[in-house]
Amino acid sequence: MRKRQEYIWCLIELPSGEKEWYCLSKVLRHALFIEKRNNQFWKQTMIGNYLTVARSKYINGHARLSVGRVEKIRIRKTGADDWHWSRNQFVTSDHLYDLKDAYNYLKHDYRWYNRLAIRVALTYWHNKLLQIRLNSKHYTIKKKRIRLERKAK
Repeated sequence: MRKRQEYIWCLIELPSGEKEWYCLSKVLRHALFIEKRNNQFWKQTMIGNYLTVARSKYINGHARLSVGRVEKIRIRKTGADDWHWSRNQFVTSDHLYDLKDAYNYLKHDYRWYNRLAIRVALTYWHNKLLQIRLNSKHYTIKKKRIRLERKAK
């Protein structure tokens, strides 16, 4: 008897703050199942990455696209019946620090309105990453300043 196919679903946070479940594309699913066989922490390879996802139904093979951040991963026995599928392209948070390079990779051969939507979403995530990095540096500086003030007393 043939093993029933499994699908990988990801909870994606969108730039609007909404969170929706998306089924990974066949290519990504295959790569992650290979990773799963070799790495017990396979889910961590995708969590925190930024993935291109459809935001509308496909009409003549085209849908509105955006970029969202992977929050959680689950394996299910069924795929998406509607437009909740991911595309194959994703970038890591380290890659996203170079906004131009990340955009050049994700823009692919999409139509102009999808390229614009991807650019806007990537800019949002890029700025959010920079803010997190800046807050971390502020916190480190504050801790060092307090430590120095205590030594001075």
